[in-house]
Amino acid sequence: MPVIKGIVEYDGTNYSGWQRQINSNSIQDEIEKALKIIFKEEIRIIGSGRTDSGVHALNQVFHFKTLIAPDLYNLKKSLNSLLPEDIAVKNLSIVNDNFHARYSATKRTYLYLISRRKNVFLDRFSWTIFSDLNVNALKEIQSLVFGKRDFTSFCKAEGEVTNKICNVSYSRWFDKKDFLLYFISADRFIHGMVRGIVGMMIEYAKSKLSLEEVKHIIDGKKRNIIWAPSKGLILYNVEYKE
Repeated sequence: MPVIKGIVEYDGTNYSGWQRQINSNSIQDEIEKALKIIFKEEIRIIGSGRTDSGVHALNQVFHFKTLIAPDLYNLKKSLNSLLPEDIAVKNLSIVNDNFHARYSATKRTYLYLISRRKNVFLDRFSWTIFSDLNVNALKEIQSLVFGKRDFTSFCKAEGEVTNKICNVSYSRWFDKKDFLLYFISADRFIHGMVRGIVGMMIEYAKSKLSLEEVKHIIDGKKRNIIWAPSKGLILYNVEYKE
């Protein structure tokens, strides 16, 4: 059975997240409904990971299997014609039988976007903060989350997964006039982790947390209670071994 790898972008504003759920619409649901119309059969897709309600993606990866290798060019056209306007398949390819969108991934990168002014065009994709932020303070603590550690303090649903150890390989803030961009990469992420890290860092930049409190949260000695809004979070990229 051919394994088809897909790359999709979406505006998550109107969805309950990536994963299929009862009594709510998800990105996975919409893609599977379109595939069912095209292939005339139930097809289940597997994503590289969950994105929460309201979270967006530039390059979410998924895979599925079919009985016969399809014409990928026409399949992509058909999918995009059936999918809602806020979901777009960017690429389809046939991959090795051993490929798995989730378990074959080696690194995931998220972008969090903060707007420092009212922005008509990017309001759906950013957290607007009008108060002054100490950008130097953000850069001062950006490297504190580096390395392999237990991120229990940043897990929004504590009992959801038992393994809360992640290896963060990149964490950096960029100051772009009206916007602050935060990029973070890791081998895996747990529920709420990026939003928790951003929320904590913003509290520090507002002088609402001390450096000692930040370190206590990161070291798991204190529970993080501030989560940034989901609308500013974007799954930026997913990487795989060649």
